[in-house]
Amino acid sequence: MSLSKLTIDSALILLIDDTPDNLRLLAKILEAHGFKVKKTVSAKMAIQAAQLEPPDLILLDINMPEISGYEVCQQLKRQEKTVNIPIIFISALDQITDKIKAFEIGGVDYITKPFQESEVLARVQNQLIIYEQRKMLLAQNKHLQQEIQERQQAQAALQELNRCFEQQIIQRTAELQRSLEFEGRLKRITDTVRDSLDEKHIWQAAVAELVVGLELDCCYATICTNDLKTCAVAYEYNKDSEPDWGVTCIKQIKSWVEFPTTMRTKHSTQFCWYFLKGEDKVERKYAILLCQIFDNQKTLGSLWLFKSAAKAFDELEVRLVKQLANQCAIALRQARLYQAAQAQVEELQKLNQLKDDFLCSISHELRNPIANIQSFIQLLETELTNVNHHNPKILQYLTILHEECQGELQLIQDLLDLQYLNAEFYPLQLTTINLGDWIPYSIEVFIIQSQQQHQNLQIKLPPDLPLLTTDISSLSRILRELIKNACKYTPAGETITITASHQNNHLHLCVINSGVEIPEAELSRIFDKFYRIPNIGHLTSGGTGLGLALVKKLVEHLGGSIFVESHPREICFTLVLPLLTESQ
Repeated sequence: MSLSKLTIDSALILLIDDTPDNLRLLAKILEAHGFKVKKTVSAKMAIQAAQLEPPDLILLDINMPEISGYEVCQQLKRQEKTVNIPIIFISALDQITDKIKAFEIGGVDYITKPFQESEVLARVQNQLIIYEQRKMLLAQNKHLQQEIQERQQAQAALQELNRCFEQQIIQRTAELQRSLEFEGRLKRITDTVRDSLDEKHIWQAAVAELVVGLELDCCYATICTNDLKTCAVAYEYNKDSEPDWGVTCIKQIKSWVEFPTTMRTKHSTQFCWYFLKGEDKVERKYAILLCQIFDNQKTLGSLWLFKSAAKAFDELEVRLVKQLANQCAIALRQARLYQAAQAQVEELQKLNQLKDDFLCSISHELRNPIANIQSFIQLLETELTNVNHHNPKILQYLTILHEECQGELQLIQDLLDLQYLNAEFYPLQLTTINLGDWIPYSIEVFIIQSQQQHQNLQIKLPPDLPLLTTDISSLSRILRELIKNACKYTPAGETITITASHQNNHLHLCVINSGVEIPEAELSRIFDKFYRIPNIGHLTSGGTGLGLALVKKLVEHLGGSIFVESHPREICFTLVLPLLTESQ
């Protein structure tokens, strides 16, 4: 639908003229073309009619008796409802000044009498179109203004939202920063208390960090009994000039009848406490956070944190204190276990020293009687030989007595040697030897023994083996003990091999015997004093149980090491000695 057609169908035109004929003529022309027309000959009535039902266009005569058309136009332009209504002046006046005045006071067009129908219609339709376009433009402007206002409101809301987001981001950043600071503080406290084995230091570190990190007025670490009825202060901090008020406050709180029952089931609790402080009895209010330190439901102690009631502990602070309490529980348990272990170690050291002293004393006490028994056995053998008494049983008994005495003397000697080695009484007498020449000479007796037992004893040494500087007496005893054990436990028909090699400025001397092996579970204990392997091959356990223990001590005395390996049907003892020069 076009704009002109819409205007014709709906436009209301107000005609104002004091000449009825002019009104009838204009009304006839306009109504003939579909316009709605209202007519009035009174200027006052026209002004009222325009206010009651504002028209779309006004045709106004200038020369009227009561009020001129100019004055009517001015009054209409002063009214809000009619200010924008287009006014076409109709007049017989054809002077330029009249037309200029009409346009100056708000007229939009001018029709001169006598008027032509086509001119009237053209000017009316033109002004209606302009009026409708103007209304549309005003509507669009209003809509745009509304959109602008809505956008401004949306922008303001967005800015407010952004401001809120920024505020939240700042707040969240501050919280995260504070959380990171707390995490760093917790790690620092954890590292401190976990590395300490001193209970006092653990309490001191915890209290000191809490006071600084949470800006406390007062902090106490107390060691409590499990029923929470009594406690002792392990460490405290109080920035107040009256150091005892915190302890007094704790005593008041603990005197609360329901306190033990309430606190036994809670890890932490926060409350406000009022009490009178100082000689002037000033009422003070404090926010108090109490955190229990548990170890397997057993109470180890408590942390009492005091700050002004206006600064209650927030969730982050409570979480920090709880985590710290957990770390303190671990550290305290660790410290107490260490202290218990230390006490046990000291007790074991005392017992071990008593045992060593006893063995040393008893060895000296037994040595002389057994030596006397051996002497008397020899005298008895001599007397029996002199009287030509050759009873086989008596000789057998004497032989058994002689062997047992030898065994007991060897046990006593081994015990004494071990004690001397532990006390480092043996000085090293260094000598340089050629192992290729020294080993066969040193174990000559075992070469004969192995042949008698149908064992194959082999010495396999490389020709370029370096000279060894060592204490020959100690090395000889080590090697003889190892070969003696090999001969003792190697079955007939099997091989005992002695080998050596030079590795990383150390000599590796190995004694290997075949046909036998040691259970894996027994290897770690083989060098223990008085330990005997239950059964090896065809033999049951025997001996004093000190031979290999003495070997290990002698090896350590030489600055070396020894270890044993067991393979299927083979045992290998490896002695590792440093290659020294005589000057060393």
